[in-house]
Amino acid sequence: MTVMTDEDITLAGEYVLGLLDAGQEAIAISRIATDSGFAAEIEAWRQRLIPLLGPEQAPPAEMWSKIEMSLPAPTLQDVGIAKLTFWRALTGISATAAIFLGILLLQKPVPTSPSANSAPMIAALGSEDGRSAITASYDSTQGTMLLTPVTLDTGELYPELWIIPADGKARSLGVINGDRPTKMDVSTEMRQYMNEGALLAITPEPAQGAPGGVATGPVLASGKISIL
Repeated sequence: MTVMTDEDITLAGEYVLGLLDAGQEAIAISRIATDSGFAAEIEAWRQRLIPLLGPEQAPPAEMWSKIEMSLPAPTLQDVGIAKLTFWRALTGISATAAIFLGILLLQKPVPTSPSANSAPMIAALGSEDGRSAITASYDSTQGTMLLTPVTLDTGELYPELWIIPADGKARSLGVINGDRPTKMDVSTEMRQYMNEGALLAITPEPAQGAPGGVATGPVLASGKISIL
């Protein structure tokens, strides 16, 4: 059995979290089939994430406080009732999302000399009632994002993803799948907003997306982008 190096462990973790590009993913899949040690490391990472699919649990009080303090205050620039509800809802984050983000940050192996420009970005999107939970990972070097719904129900509508940077303006990144992973290319125009601290949010919208690029549905899940 191969002795796992830090690079091997990092590769295994990034494979399970969906952070690899197509070439790296192909390498990982090949190693799973030929290297029992690497395959065992992949399984170990999966076992670490199993608790995320279990019953809802409350995060430690100090984690909740830090998350609440780090979120921006809701903006009142849009005074319509529906819009006001949308902005207020963005300040919420579910216990599921908080726990998931904490596990990722604590268990993800950190390379010895990471590059600030290419470090993977993650976000755990959730709702206060625990009914919606989505994980997101963004590769800034490729401009691609992988979104994996854990639980999400938009009824007859479709989940639309929004990015809300420091200026507080919500910008659509497009409609995603609500029942399976979605890998999307973030447009060159939108990549400038994909920074640490920006918020991602999901609202239920028509199949073609929100009319006029303005959200019409309530926020089902939201989460802050962090750099691993």
